[in-house]
Amino acid sequence: MYKSNIKNLILMRNRDTRATSFITSVFVLFCTMIFLHTSVIPVVVVDSLVSSDLVRSSTYGKTFPALHSLGDYEDGKVIAIGSSIIQYSIDGKCIEDRMETEDVSVFNLGVSGGNPYTEMLQIPAIVKTNPELVIIDLGPNGLWEFYESESLDEYIQFRFSINSIAMDNSDIGEWTELIRERDRQWIAMTDIERFELTQTYSQLGFENILMEYFDEQFDLLEHKKYAPKPNEEGWFDYLKTPNFLAPKYELLNDSETLELIDEKMQSKKYAGVYNPKFSGTLNHLAYEYMLETLTDAGIKVLLVAAPHHPFVYPHLEPNQLDGFNHTINDYTIRYDVSQLNMYWETWENSMFRDRNHLGDYGREYYCERIAPVVDQLISGE
Repeated sequence: MYKSNIKNLILMRNRDTRATSFITSVFVLFCTMIFLHTSVIPVVVVDSLVSSDLVRSSTYGKTFPALHSLGDYEDGKVIAIGSSIIQYSIDGKCIEDRMETEDVSVFNLGVSGGNPYTEMLQIPAIVKTNPELVIIDLGPNGLWEFYESESLDEYIQFRFSINSIAMDNSDIGEWTELIRERDRQWIAMTDIERFELTQTYSQLGFENILMEYFDEQFDLLEHKKYAPKPNEEGWFDYLKTPNFLAPKYELLNDSETLELIDEKMQSKKYAGVYNPKFSGTLNHLAYEYMLETLTDAGIKVLLVAAPHHPFVYPHLEPNQLDGFNHTINDYTIRYDVSQLNMYWETWENSMFRDRNHLGDYGREYYCERIAPVVDQLISGE
C-alpha cells in the first residue's frame, strides 16, 4: 500500500512536470513569435519598401533608412531634401567630382511630390547625422496654401505612414506641433503604433523577400530589384545618384514640346505651384521650422531653386511669383542662410526632361553651377 502511494505520487509529479514544461514551452514560443514579429517584420518591410515596387516608387521608403545609415558615415555629408525637382536635379557623385574639398559626400534625398509639410519630419534625424550642409529645395512649387483635396490627403497619409514605419522614437521632434489633427493618425508616436502601421505591409514584404530568394537561389522567378537595401553594396552610391527619369521632351522637337507645355499651362498657371503665397501657409511654417531647427544646431543651409522649361514663363503674369521672390529672400536674411536662385534663368530647351524637371544635360549643368557654391560653403569661404 505504501509503495503504491509512492508510485502514484511519482506519476502525479511527472504529469505536473510535463504540464508545466508544456506551458513553459508554449510561453517561450509565444515570446519568440512576439520577438520575431516586432524585430524581423519591420526590417523585412523597410527593406522591401526601399528595394522593390511594394509601393509606387522605392524612393518613398528610403528617407529614414538613409538618414539612420548616414549617422555612422565616416566622411563629411551634404544632404539635399525636397520635391521631385531636386530629386531629378542633384547628382551627388557629379557634384563631389567637381568639388575641391575632399572627403565630403553629397546625398540626394529628394522625393516625388514632397512638400515642406511632408519633408519636415526628417529634420531631427538630419540634425543627428551632423551634416556639413543641408540643401533645401525652395521654389514657387513649395509655397502654396493647403486646400481640400482627396488626392492630397491620400498622399499625406501615404508619406506619413511610410516614414513612420522606418522612424525611431528619437526622430520625433517639434514638427509634431504643426501636424494637422486629421493627419495625426498616420504618425506613429510609439513603438506599438509603429508596429501597427508596419503590419499593413508585412504580408507583401514577406512575399517580396521570398520572391527575391527564389530568384537568386533557383532562378525560378523574375524579380526586379529597384534599388539596394540599406547598407547593402551600392547603397551609398544610390543615395548619391538615385534612379533618374528616362528622357521625354529631349526626344521631341521644339514645336512638339511647345504644344505640350502650352496645353498643360492653360490650367497649371492657376494652380498653387505657380501662385506662391508670401507667408502664413502650412508650408511656410514647415520651412520656418526646418530653417530654425537646422541653424540652431549650427548646420549650414543652402536654399536652391531650379529653373523651369523656358516655354513656361510666357504663361505667367507679371508679379505672379512675387510670393516666391519675397520668401526666398526673406528666409535668406532672417535665418542667415545662403541661396542659389536659378529660377529666373533661361536654360536651353535640351536641358529639360519635362515642364519642370531637368534631364541629363540639365543635371550636368546644374552640377556645374552648384558644386562651387557647395565647396565654398563647406570650406567657409
